[in-house]
Amino acid sequence: MHLILCALFILCACKKNPSIGAEVENPVVDVPVIPKPPKDTTDIPANAKIFEVGTGSGNLSIDGKTLNLTGNSVIKIKGGSYNDIQISNISVENAAVFILNDGLVELVGNRQMTLSNLKNVTVSGNGTAGISRGFVFRDKSSDGASIQLRNDINDFTLKYVSFSNVNTYNAIQYDSQKIYNGSESSYSRNLRFLYIDCDNTGTLMRFRGSVENGTITGLVKNIEIGFVSFKNSRGVGSVVALENADSYDIHNNIVQDVNQDNSNHNGIFYVQGSGKFYNNKIKNHQGNAIRAWAYSIGTSPKEILIFNNIVINSRQYGAFELQAFDRNIMSGKTTYVNAKVFNNTCGNLLPKEAFPAQVLDLYGLKGGKCDIFNNLGYNFTLVGQNNTNFIWNDMGDTPPGAFNNKYFKSSGEAGIADENQLQLNSNSPAKNSGASLASQNFQSPVSPAVNLDIYNNPRSSSKPSAGAVE
Repeated sequence: MHLILCALFILCACKKNPSIGAEVENPVVDVPVIPKPPKDTTDIPANAKIFEVGTGSGNLSIDGKTLNLTGNSVIKIKGGSYNDIQISNISVENAAVFILNDGLVELVGNRQMTLSNLKNVTVSGNGTAGISRGFVFRDKSSDGASIQLRNDINDFTLKYVSFSNVNTYNAIQYDSQKIYNGSESSYSRNLRFLYIDCDNTGTLMRFRGSVENGTITGLVKNIEIGFVSFKNSRGVGSVVALENADSYDIHNNIVQDVNQDNSNHNGIFYVQGSGKFYNNKIKNHQGNAIRAWAYSIGTSPKEILIFNNIVINSRQYGAFELQAFDRNIMSGKTTYVNAKVFNNTCGNLLPKEAFPAQVLDLYGLKGGKCDIFNNLGYNFTLVGQNNTNFIWNDMGDTPPGAFNNKYFKSSGEAGIADENQLQLNSNSPAKNSGASLASQNFQSPVSPAVNLDIYNNPRSSSKPSAGAVE
């Protein structure tokens, strides 16, 4: 029996692959690097000096000039309900300043936190054990941001914050008005917004900026938006609007039950520039998960990477949009973007009247290229002129490189075990059906993210499954 099995093994190993016509090599054993889960604590240097501020009510001003901060510092805000919190003029070279809650810190009603002239500062609501979101903004009825960023903001983190019943256009707003000339003082950099919960609010973030008429304004480089939970907003339109971002990193966000009352063309994430959008779950919504308007700051083309996302149950419009405009391409200052859209799972997408809903609406990229591969789609309703292609809606003059995309009439036909987690059955036709990721020559550093699915399960780089879930 052992001899028969060995003979069968040798025979199978020498078989030709009819679709490739070459000998099958021994499979590469992929050992992806699995990142550690994100911490729920803030790493504070042991030598940090402690400052305790606030009375639990009234107006609170935290001014770095008054406190005379000279090194690693922790500023603890006493818990309570404040009318106004102003944090300004904190910039300590080669040191870090942490502003933490000491108990639950609330701004209730038409109150505001103002952040101005900050560098190497972290504002974090995980300063008290047992309180997961220590800075709370709720029950706001007037317009105007709950958190207003002003002047110079660099190397800054905001995390563990919640917004609820905030009836305003922008919960977090930044309008720097800086004109970019290449110098560090002409843009903002290294901003992180993490672990933010939103329930029944308006747009979470709007960062104003533009690239047109020979001028670049409001540029933000290296902005990260991750681990946001946003739900229950019937007319929010865009959850995040970044109007001029270089190397954005948008990941691990969940948006659900939004835009039930909207019928205009929305992007849940509306982002202009270049960067990465991955590991996001968008469901029960209206509009594209991301409207990525594409250009590169500088003269070297950068990338937009859209991967490992789950987009399901759209009332109107497809999953993603890529588009470039002449006004954003300025000789010697900006250029085009190359894009890759891959390993996304999209299902139950409905069109807007005669405008179809597919994985990608692809407009012209003004010289850039687009590859679309390893995507998994199911249950789309095709309408209009482009009624034969389930994967992309060809709207411009950039024909994509498209390969190894899979479409099925239903989730069951795709071998999807359930329509919540989108896990694949062991016999799913999407299993191990994707093209190699190892040969894609990504410009941007994407490992280990591409070697894991949306749930951090290991993914083969040589024979991945189609879709966001292995």
